[in-house]
Amino acid sequence: MFIVWRGFLYNQIEAILSQYEMEIYEIVKGRGTYICNTDKENFVLTGFRGAKEKGEWLKAYLQELKANGFPAEQIVANKEMKAISEDEVTGECFLMKEYISGSELNVTHVKEIKAAASLLAEYHNAAIRVKKKAIASDVECSQMILQEKEKHYRELVKVKNYIRSKKKKNAFEHIYLNNYESMLRTAKESIAMLEQSQEEQPECCICHGDYNQHNVVLVDGTWKIINFENAVYRWSILDLANFMRKMQEKNDWEISLGKEILESYTKVRTLQKVEYEKLYGLLLFPEKFWKVTNHYMNSRKSWISERDIEKLEKVIEQEEKRLKFTQNVFAIQTE
Repeated sequence: MFIVWRGFLYNQIEAILSQYEMEIYEIVKGRGTYICNTDKENFVLTGFRGAKEKGEWLKAYLQELKANGFPAEQIVANKEMKAISEDEVTGECFLMKEYISGSELNVTHVKEIKAAASLLAEYHNAAIRVKKKAIASDVECSQMILQEKEKHYRELVKVKNYIRSKKKKNAFEHIYLNNYESMLRTAKESIAMLEQSQEEQPECCICHGDYNQHNVVLVDGTWKIINFENAVYRWSILDLANFMRKMQEKNDWEISLGKEILESYTKVRTLQKVEYEKLYGLLLFPEKFWKVTNHYMNSRKSWISERDIEKLEKVIEQEEKRLKFTQNVFAIQTE
């Protein structure tokens, strides 16, 4: 990637790659990445926005996973044996990983979704086994998750107050106000569920942090997880909740699919009663409604795209099915 820096043309990617002990034959630009064909094997170079310390921690963690039998992608050290390579001109950071090429999870194929749920459980079992070696100290998972949901709740209120203060409202804003109260009630109920049983908490581990169809790939008949850059120490069920939400949004909150996802996961890793309760609380929160309106709040208000309106309308349209799904799937487990 060529960039103009203080009046001269600068090949940033070549400068970064020169920090690695390998001969590059070909560079192919991917989705926000650079696939490198080298004298050793294929690697992928990607930007890294976290602290350098996290990069070193992540490299060690992925090595621990592999040593404990879970085939996690590995980060390649540069000439200085560091996980993170910094562009001396711009200060941007990059890391290089093994290149794992395969077909992404198909969100319309139940068999593939079930396989991904089982793989997530396998990963969590491995992550729980190595967590004491992989992190220096525990984080208060429940407080972090609860604080995040409370923050999202406050942001929903902030959006409502902002819209109500406007004299002239657009279509997006009218839809928001018409549905705000019911969404906020659901958000309150979700937070109440997450606040319960503080003395007993779900198992924590290093969550993948972005477990979705783009990060689960089929390689030579075997499903693999990629892109651990958002890994964070939280309840393991946070990954499961996010995955279920993504799959359900793509499949109109189909109850039978939700049950199959949960069954596939629990066949590999058993969930305790408190984990069912917290999973229910996480899925109950109107996350997509918050996400769409948060995007609205952080964008230009003078013009709202039809796409943003369509997204909000889709969330409203699916809300009844979403609530029916959570009540049906978790009614027995949380009693």
